[in-house]
Amino acid sequence: MMNSHVIAAHNIDAGYSNKNILSGISVEIPKNKISVILGANGCGKSTLLKTFARLITPKTGQIILDGKDISLIPSKQIAKTLGMLPQSPVIPEGIRVIDLVSRGRFPYRKFLQSMNKDDYNAIEKAMQIMKITELADCVVDELSGGQRQRVWIALALAQQTDILFLDEPTTFLDIAYQVDILDMLTELNEQYNTTIVMVLHDINLSARYANNLIAMKNGRIIAEGTPQEIVTPKLISDIYGLNCEVIKDPVSKAPMIIPKGRYHSSEMV
Repeated sequence: MMNSHVIAAHNIDAGYSNKNILSGISVEIPKNKISVILGANGCGKSTLLKTFARLITPKTGQIILDGKDISLIPSKQIAKTLGMLPQSPVIPEGIRVIDLVSRGRFPYRKFLQSMNKDDYNAIEKAMQIMKITELADCVVDELSGGQRQRVWIALALAQQTDILFLDEPTTFLDIAYQVDILDMLTELNEQYNTTIVMVLHDINLSARYANNLIAMKNGRIIAEGTPQEIVTPKLISDIYGLNCEVIKDPVSKAPMIIPKGRYHSSEMV
């Protein structure tokens, strides 16, 4: 079992160049849980994730990891604690699955040092978790979208981090692969107590798989809590401008939204 690290944002303003995207963000990520960040396009979801992962430096405020300002923690130590899967990772041309996954071991190796038994064990375990062991010698860019996403997550798992950030890990995948990836991440969370923070677009899958939801609008957090606590017609209207009904998911019992739209509202039936 991994150690339990606590990460939180304290009054964060952040963005790109002279443009602020996040404003006054304060939130603590529940440890050993699955959190999903929800919100409309451009609301700051990915920016918040990147700021947590130290890919963006806050203009004001602090990201605090275990009581320390994350900017003061050595990069190798950060890489052993936080794993990040970006939205559109670039695949090195012609690279094999096992070679890409092995890159997750860089934080543990000294300059020019070869991999040791611990490295090989971590790589093997990550590939087993993501069920890609039989793909070890395949070229990554020849795999299907769902298989490639498993490989990228395996790379992050090979880092053996306690906290894993994923930016839209199910985008461009068909529904079967989406559910498959989210099932695997749930197993990872339950078996290894990995704290997982994701940006997802599908509200119903978010409500089904998340222990905690963070709802954003215009660079601010407007609601946080369990799906049962915060998924309401008002919240969905506030962050997406969408009128909907909220019912109980017959499979997971989580809240499930039913969009109304203009042509299928009850008033027109």
